[in-house]
Amino acid sequence: MIPRFLFPLLPYRSFAFPFLVASAIAVPCWLVFRLYRLRTSGHRVSFQREILLLTFVVYLAGLAAATLSPNRSSRLLAEGRGGIELHPNLASLTCSSSILPSGSRARAFCLHNARGNVALFFPLGFLIPLVWRHVGFWRGILIAIALSCSIELVQYLSSAWGSYRAADINDVILNVFGACLGLAVVSLLRPLSARFAR
Repeated sequence: MIPRFLFPLLPYRSFAFPFLVASAIAVPCWLVFRLYRLRTSGHRVSFQREILLLTFVVYLAGLAAATLSPNRSSRLLAEGRGGIELHPNLASLTCSSSILPSGSRARAFCLHNARGNVALFFPLGFLIPLVWRHVGFWRGILIAIALSCSIELVQYLSSAWGSYRAADINDVILNVFGACLGLAVVSLLRPLSARFAR
């Protein structure tokens, strides 16, 4: 029996196996690379920074598993192929009850998709300024835009081998909004941490 507090995570259970596979590949490769770099550079090891970098690598593995693993849902198979959407759609961005009827499956899918896209990039916005301290708010947003656009491009190209993923500008907007939230949290916490350090 599944505990009640895990119910919100059930829609994402299909990403668990791809995430474990991606992590099993990425983490050992990263550790070997870091050990080689540390031995050749002669720099002193900072365990706090190494844990932070490893967290970032695990996050990227999870992001790749969630966005690039083949999607063969019955809904997308019926539609034929993923396709591409280059025009922002207010209904996809807001899931407004005036645009989508309350309680409909389309509204539930819209909310699930919007929350998922925002949540996917929130850790990116949070981790970027911690990993690279010289990267400011606006450069962090540019990194999020570049990464999200790259993911959508790969999703579109992957339809050639039957993944049935769609490239959607609305996903980019929601991804960047999630990254902005993460960047904003770090921007707010930095002055507070500096004040407590004094």
